[in-house]
Amino acid sequence: MKFFLFITAFLLTSIVTVAGNDKIKNHRSGTPLEGNMYFSNQPFTNSNTNSKKSFTSAEDIYGRIELSSATIKEAFKLNDEDQGLASLQVSITVSKAGGNHNVVHSDRYYALLNDQFRNTNAFNFDVLPEGSKATTVYSLVNNFAAGLGHFPLSSEVGYAQLPDGNYKVSIKIFMESKNTYGSSQSEDKWPTIEGEFDFNFKEDDYARIEKNAKEGSDLALANAFRYDKMPAVFSNPGKLTDPGATSAKIASILKRDLPDRQIIKWVAETYNGTYWSIAKDEIGIPKYKYFNPHIWMAYKSGGKCYVGFVTLRQVYSGGGTYAALAVAWTTTKDDKPIDCSKVK
Repeated sequence: MKFFLFITAFLLTSIVTVAGNDKIKNHRSGTPLEGNMYFSNQPFTNSNTNSKKSFTSAEDIYGRIELSSATIKEAFKLNDEDQGLASLQVSITVSKAGGNHNVVHSDRYYALLNDQFRNTNAFNFDVLPEGSKATTVYSLVNNFAAGLGHFPLSSEVGYAQLPDGNYKVSIKIFMESKNTYGSSQSEDKWPTIEGEFDFNFKEDDYARIEKNAKEGSDLALANAFRYDKMPAVFSNPGKLTDPGATSAKIASILKRDLPDRQIIKWVAETYNGTYWSIAKDEIGIPKYKYFNPHIWMAYKSGGKCYVGFVTLRQVYSGGGTYAALAVAWTTTKDDKPIDCSKVK
């Protein structure tokens, strides 16, 4: 699985301090939702047990919101068509502790909303998770195509290069709302819930934060974007009738050009247009001829199984001739994991 990501984590402390929970107040812009935001150095499950309001950089940090009178879907006005990549927006601000709370760094992210939380009144999210327990996927854009894996607080610590000291971390979870006509509303109308905690940071902890960030990001992405079964293309493959791209040729090309993968199964997708297209430069000279159907593969790499696809092409050699067919592009960074037992 090759996703790029950003996650952070800390060692779990053995002593848990239970603290009272503050009712979320409208400290900043947005329409406040009725509910609470909690933080703990242990992952939340179905309650806010073991919540606390003060942490050190040697601890893991997890968050949870609980709404009083609405589900996540209702409160944040999520659309039914958002299934699959529904998300909530997360803003995090790190400020110096003290009277004025001078802002050190602030940024916004999107947190993938798993189906398990959509129709409940609660949402569990990672702030600084331990690598093996990370579950939240964050992104810089709402289609989760960029900036995958940046856990907000770990990213803010790195961006700001925090020195040792005491800080206040404020987190706001919200959704940019739209009016009846589909236009964005002003920020004061966005459904919002907020919380904060004290954070004692020591620079010596940052190496561990970075290490756990990488481990946790890989795990969170792998679990969030995993195939539960083989995609439909494998049970309804396209036919290969062109002599320039026969099954035997494609099998040989995949083995030659992807030596780091053990191809378990592959198919050409169904394609109703012409098999071949020619790409030309600005003056009309051919650059390459590409095979239109994508070639889907289930393969093993590093002892794990993934599903993705490649495209094939022949580079122009001049004089009206083309080089041998070869792999042109692969989805390596976006391939999804699948249990090897499900590759059939």
